[in-house]
Amino acid sequence: MGKRHNSEESKSFLKKKTAKERFDEVESRRASGLGDKEDVSALLSELNVYQFELEMQNDELKVSYDALDAERERFANLYDFAPVSYFIVDHLGIIEDVNQTGVELLRLPKVKLQQKRFQSFVFSKDLDSFYGFLHKMHESAGKVSTEVRLNLQNKETIYVRIEGAGITSLIPSNVKYYLTVIDTTESRKAQEALKEANERLEMILKASSTGIWSIEFGNKNIKFDENSLRILGLKSWEFDGSLKAFFASIHPDDRAKVRYSYLHSLNNSTEMDLEFRIITREGSIREVSTKGQIISISEEKKSFAGIIMDITERKRLAKEAESFKQEQQRAVLTATLDAQEQERFKISRALHDSVCQILYGIRLNIQSLKVYKDNKEDFKNVNSLLDQAIKETREISYELTPSVLKEFGFTAGIKEMANRLSTQEFSVKATIKKSLDQIDQTIQLYAFRIIQELVNNCMKHAHATIAEIIVCGENDSITIMVTDNGKGFTVELGEALRKGSGLRGIKNQIFLIKGELEVSSNAKGTSVTVTFKKSVQLN
Repeated sequence: MGKRHNSEESKSFLKKKTAKERFDEVESRRASGLGDKEDVSALLSELNVYQFELEMQNDELKVSYDALDAERERFANLYDFAPVSYFIVDHLGIIEDVNQTGVELLRLPKVKLQQKRFQSFVFSKDLDSFYGFLHKMHESAGKVSTEVRLNLQNKETIYVRIEGAGITSLIPSNVKYYLTVIDTTESRKAQEALKEANERLEMILKASSTGIWSIEFGNKNIKFDENSLRILGLKSWEFDGSLKAFFASIHPDDRAKVRYSYLHSLNNSTEMDLEFRIITREGSIREVSTKGQIISISEEKKSFAGIIMDITERKRLAKEAESFKQEQQRAVLTATLDAQEQERFKISRALHDSVCQILYGIRLNIQSLKVYKDNKEDFKNVNSLLDQAIKETREISYELTPSVLKEFGFTAGIKEMANRLSTQEFSVKATIKKSLDQIDQTIQLYAFRIIQELVNNCMKHAHATIAEIIVCGENDSITIMVTDNGKGFTVELGEALRKGSGLRGIKNQIFLIKGELEVSSNAKGTSVTVTFKKSVQLN
């Protein structure tokens, strides 16, 4: 459009020049008396035509100038409000112009930015990179780029990518550099976070003897990371990446299972979870576990990926634990059988030493009755011996299983114990709440055995004449207190627990009900307190 206007202006200029020459010619002829009216009229008509053409050309030029102004304003707005920061700097880095996005990036008004060196915003450690960037723009005919950090007025640091090119004007020495500056802080932070996550994942995988593998759909190659190759005992330069080579490293007994599992999961898009053995190059066998599932990156791109773990040590420890468990079971069974045998021996000895001897005496008395029929004294002896046999049998039965607990309850059982153990030389008193009959029967039995053993200690070791049993319950707690007027402990409690089987038995019973034991002893007697919960959960 500009060229057409220039051509029209040239034509108009020539026409005006011709018209002026003709006008001068007419005036000369008139001055010499040679002109006539027709020449003047023709000349005036021609001048009017020229004037009309000039006015039309002026209108066209005005329209063109308005269009150019609108175009210039449109491009100015596009430059100012573009999403990318634009800067124009000279060879010293002084900012000559900047768009609105650049103003917002550096957080300073445009007036303050102009005539300010761009490098004044560059992080000090990145200045060499920026000056090298300016030098490259000066030497290169194309675009160059760099990445630096910028320090803003609020002491915030951002990462930016700068691309620029040098533009030479009509004066060769007057070079301007046109820069685009893109804020890459968020993407840089995301990259750093991703890098940190990858490093942490790699560290975790390495520490846990775990590797990663993947198989892309459409090929028969499998990719292993370094941890996977180390677990499988493979060398990266020797492993060709094929499934065939991978299957070859598996123990022959497990090879078919693994091949079927991988191919089945690939063909049917199902999850995989299996354990198998591999044979390393050195000939050692390792136990590994692998899991995998389908990973969909897009509709077109899918892969089968998962993890592989070295579980050799875990398997070894599991076998040792199983062996140890079996040994424990054997030890428990042996101890149980030994305890049963000891209990049987105790019962046998008790029956032999007491009941059998009484019955033997009864038999002798009965035999003497056959000879002396009128001997009433023998009848009296037989009755006495029978009473004693019955009493001994009841004592043994009570020691083995206190049936009174099941038949009459905890309170009655404790009181019956006190009456049974009381003699002329040894008195046992019992104070107990009837409400304690509601506690668990197993806990009742443990508490009964604890009290029974404590009272036996009062009789056998303390040489006491009086023992008192107090059993009370508040809220969820039960307290058992057994006191006597005996001679007390002559050794420390810890040593007594180590040496005395009775006290050890008490301690074991307290341990089973998760209770606490307190002992107070002096020359005037001993007081033992046991506390535990009513609602204790028994194993």
